[in-house]
Amino acid sequence: MLDRDLDSYQEMKEMVRCVQLHFRHQKQQREIAEQLGISPSKVSRLLKRAYQEGIVRVHITLPPMPRLATALIEHYGLRDAVVIPSGQASDVKEELGIAAARYFEKIAGDGVKVGLSCGYTLYYMIKYLREGLIKDLQIYPLSAESTLRLVDLFPNTLVGMMAAKYRPDVTAYALHAQLIGPLEEIDRERQLLLNRPEIRKIYEEAHEVDVAMLGIGAVGPETPGFCSIAEHYGVSPQKLKAMKVVGEINYQPFDGNGHIVRQDELEGLTKRVIAVAAEHLRDMTRQHGKLVIGVAGGRSKLEAIRGALLGRLCNVLVTDEEVAHALVREARPSALQTEGLHN
Repeated sequence: MLDRDLDSYQEMKEMVRCVQLHFRHQKQQREIAEQLGISPSKVSRLLKRAYQEGIVRVHITLPPMPRLATALIEHYGLRDAVVIPSGQASDVKEELGIAAARYFEKIAGDGVKVGLSCGYTLYYMIKYLREGLIKDLQIYPLSAESTLRLVDLFPNTLVGMMAAKYRPDVTAYALHAQLIGPLEEIDRERQLLLNRPEIRKIYEEAHEVDVAMLGIGAVGPETPGFCSIAEHYGVSPQKLKAMKVVGEINYQPFDGNGHIVRQDELEGLTKRVIAVAAEHLRDMTRQHGKLVIGVAGGRSKLEAIRGALLGRLCNVLVTDEEVAHALVREARPSALQTEGLHN
């Protein structure tokens, strides 16, 4: 038994040294074998085992595509854009998250105030942020949902995850929401909640962030978060489509031109969400020094992304090549001027 433990410990030491020499010091397998006094085949086996056991992880950072990004900026009046090459559809959220993480680290300085909406793409962005790179960060949720049964990557959750990346040099806040009573009492509940000084302060400060990071949701099975909550309150994806809803941003549904959809059937959801209003996000896109960054891609989100751009709901877009090509092909300068995107 002791001999087996010693053999296992020795092999683990050899595996760690192989990994360090190969990936950190760029040594070839034959060089590693000579240095450690083992066979090249054993080096190969140990490196493969290190990958299988998660000791070595491969992160692929796709290069941006500046020409397409420039076309998006020109056609849609954006301040900036990042376009990554299209790859496997199943990987698009993770690749966009990596690109968004690198972009955030490029534009965010010490002391920046950042607001987060929700969704898996922002989850991946937070996952790939490098720890401790920014000091004195302040993080706010841009909305708070009221549901007891559904669990998702809500803003409060993402705020906590992002705060963990920058401890101890970070201040993070949560927005409390308990608007779960009958609809006829919701307005009163909302007012009582926002009359609490500590909640009012966080809610107001969330409107003054320097950088807002936003997922852009579509209506369909590919983006179940918003649709699941809407269905929980009696509005199916089919009803959303019948109302001409193509997407949502910060829990606020909009149509193909980026206009916020307000219908009585939606009040069961929209009145239970405390959120920085889409109109305020639009105002932020026009303010000096404010960045409202939409992060979304994939063919299923094309219509939603287009609507968000036409509605001027973000002034920076991080997306993929396929979506960018489609947006640029469809862009009509005269129509964009009508929408006020070149003001």
